Amino acid sequence: MPKKFRLFSSKRAVSPLIATVLLIAFAVALGAVVMNWGKGYVQSQAIQVETKSNAQLSCQSDVELSIYILNGRPKVCYEIDGGVTTLRAMLKNDGTGTVEGFSVSVISDTDEVFAQEVDKLVPGGGVTKVELEIDQDDFGIISQVDFTPKILVAGVQKPVLCSKNVLSVDEIYECE
Repeated sequence: MPKKFRLFSSKRAVSPLIATVLLIAFAVALGAVVMNWGKGYVQSQAIQVETKSNAQLSCQSDVELSIYILNGRPKVCYEIDGGVTTLRAMLKNDGTGTVEGFSVSVISDTDEVFAQEVDKLVPGGGVTKVELEIDQDDFGIISQVDFTPKILVAGVQKPVLCSKNVLSVDEIYECE
């Protein structure tokens, strides 16, 4: 027999019992690495889902916007002075939560859109006055205004829009 084959024939293989133990140890170690790696992802997803559900619950149960009615007339009107259109509205929060502000979208009869963020606190049961100047050429007459409330939710630093609680107003009068 050549010398080369004698080297291999003199070595012993790993016993099946030791091989099985090594494979199980490798699988457990690999599983631990994967679990630690995925733990952060799962936790961040759980926090994100919890924040979204808290926001939806708060929006549905704590916020309810309406137009303030004074002397039987809703307090939403516009005024055109030169090239500037001014929107005036009084909003009431009929809910129990505090509204941190609004996203306001104004649509004209010429299909022009003006959007602006308004940062005004309105506690539950409170009333606030919103006044917007729209300095756009040929904006036209305001035909619809959408007020989307923003609230603070636990775990989030910035207010969250309650997009399903939009107050749409399509009866807007010229201010007297």
